[in-house]
Amino acid sequence: MRKKSTPKLRIKNLPRFLTFSAMSLIILVIITMSLFFLMNKMAEAFNTQKQILQTSSANSSDSNAAKTETVTVNNNNQQNTQTETNPQVTDDDPLADIKARLRSGDTAGIKVVFLTFDDGPSENTGALLDVLNEYDAKGTFFTTLHDNDNAKAMYRRIVDEGHTLANHTSSHDYSLYSDPEAFFADVDQLDQFQKSITGQKETSHVFRFPGGSTNSNEACVQGIVNRGFNYSDWNVSSGDGCSDPPPSDVIAQTIIEGCRENDVSVVLCHAELKESSRNAIPIVIETLQDEGYVFLPMEKDYSYPRHLEV
Repeated sequence: MRKKSTPKLRIKNLPRFLTFSAMSLIILVIITMSLFFLMNKMAEAFNTQKQILQTSSANSSDSNAAKTETVTVNNNNQQNTQTETNPQVTDDDPLADIKARLRSGDTAGIKVVFLTFDDGPSENTGALLDVLNEYDAKGTFFTTLHDNDNAKAMYRRIVDEGHTLANHTSSHDYSLYSDPEAFFADVDQLDQFQKSITGQKETSHVFRFPGGSTNSNEACVQGIVNRGFNYSDWNVSSGDGCSDPPPSDVIAQTIIEGCRENDVSVVLCHAELKESSRNAIPIVIETLQDEGYVFLPMEKDYSYPRHLEV
């Protein structure tokens, strides 16, 4: 009897299985690659954002620093501008602000007195200088030419003690006004003499015409200006110009009342020659200093009262 043979197992679905497996593998690979690509993109995005944040932070710091620097510069500029336009009192010169206002013409309410003494030096100039020094007051001496030992010592002392040595011509000769060139030569003679005696490289170039500018003429006045002098008349007179001057208390009161009427007073007196005027000076200084006035020496770049302008 023939033995039946066992049939071989046949997998009818093998092709389908293989197809499914291949497709699954492909899908898995795609998913894996997609995830890898996505992670790279996320990493790049993260790094980019980090760089942006760092750059922004750096720019912000630079901007703040620039703003701080700008504010500092602006503040410095404001301080510099204030310093230039508003001169301040300094430790070296407590009157610097007043002097700046005199130069600028802003003189309202500053209470300045220029004591001016004409026609010296004399044997009394030293006593007058002692009085001024006692009160720490400065004056201006419109001198003529006196060639003697005492006068030479007084020229030097006037300069050394901080007063102004000014020019009142050599001879005080009114007749020279009719000859301007002779007049200018007379002025220059005193200018050179003052320089030689005091050792100054330049004199003050502050000038007063004998008798005041109204006794002069336009040619002489213009010539003085052209030669670099600043001339001054006065707005307060002591009244001592006569041969018999008033007593000292009257002269003192005349000067004090006259100064009270001005912000800047230029006082005319002859205290080196007239005893009553010399005795009035302490009363004038004490009274006006108590009222806040200061006594300054004249300088070339201030403005002064003039009776004749050109």
